[in-house]
Amino acid sequence: MIIKKLKVKNFRNIKTADFLFSDKTNIISGNNAQGKTNLMEAIACAVEKSFRTNKAAELLPENEKNKCEIEASFFTDKYKEKENIISCSVSGNKITRKINGIPYKDALRLYPQLKAVVFVPEDLYTVKGNPDKRREMCDETADMMNKVHHERTAVYLRALKQKNTFLSSIKDNRISDAQRLQLTVWNEELAKAGVNVMCGRLKYFYTLSKYTCEYYKELNRYGETLEMDYISSIVQNRDIDMNDNELMLNIYLEKLQSHLDKEIILGHTLVGVHRDDIEFKINGRKSKDYGSQGQIRSIAVAIRLAQAKMFGEKWGEEPIIILDDVLSELDEYRREFILKHIVKSQVFITGCNENDFEIIGKGGRWKAINGEFIKI
Repeated sequence: MIIKKLKVKNFRNIKTADFLFSDKTNIISGNNAQGKTNLMEAIACAVEKSFRTNKAAELLPENEKNKCEIEASFFTDKYKEKENIISCSVSGNKITRKINGIPYKDALRLYPQLKAVVFVPEDLYTVKGNPDKRREMCDETADMMNKVHHERTAVYLRALKQKNTFLSSIKDNRISDAQRLQLTVWNEELAKAGVNVMCGRLKYFYTLSKYTCEYYKELNRYGETLEMDYISSIVQNRDIDMNDNELMLNIYLEKLQSHLDKEIILGHTLVGVHRDDIEFKINGRKSKDYGSQGQIRSIAVAIRLAQAKMFGEKWGEEPIIILDDVLSELDEYRREFILKHIVKSQVFITGCNENDFEIIGKGGRWKAINGEFIKI
């Protein structure tokens, strides 16, 4: 997939910008706080979502009452002559997206899915940060591969919120038979939704793990081996058939029931897919605790390369690649490795030091200065 043209208006510090992009590599250089990341975020917002915030209002310039508008024309690998228009507007706290004039969700049934795989320095926290970042990575991968996974996750989170609200309403740990029956109903809803989410994650986790470990080995060059393991708060027996939905549902219900008395005391749900985690080990040692910055960075890069590969294999279309201030943090070997493995994709790269881009061939180049972009 290729984004050929992009128009941006009133997005953060970008008042107006108009681009004709290269099909291959597009480089945005400049000092810090000049708008490089804002441009990458605008591209990501048009394609799918911001990689910095979930709040639409934060995308608008300060004290800006007019709406933000982003418009991109893109072409698919299969239909290279057909131009598609994706539009994104932000007004107040609402984002509206359309493809060829059709609302985004409906358009995805008619048009190919435009996908951006984004590398940002914050990806390091996927490895060394809180478990919610790793669960988010796992769900993001499943979303890329199966369009219903996002809906299943939303169903689970709604049920979890409702159950936790009910638990927090119980006073002095005194629970009536009617309240206990109601919790049983919530557990059944949670178990059904939780099994869907967990199986959706695991269906693609093993492929993600395989490719990530392969890329890490090539990135590292020191003979280190990476292992990835899904740590479930529900299922500890690795020999269980995850495809047996009835068995999985019963195990999930039993686990919830066994924690019910403690949940009543604490006022929130203690087990479930919202408590699961991903563990990374390098040569058998936990990366979160013992990994160096170089090792953690290599894992984060390997994950993104694995996601891009999986998307290409699944949908027959190469994703757009966004490298926001990432190459400058890597040595020459790793920079060359990344560029070598994303050669089939259209790439957008930002950085402060233009010397970091010497190994890159022809393409589009711009200089960012205070929200404006000068073609080089």
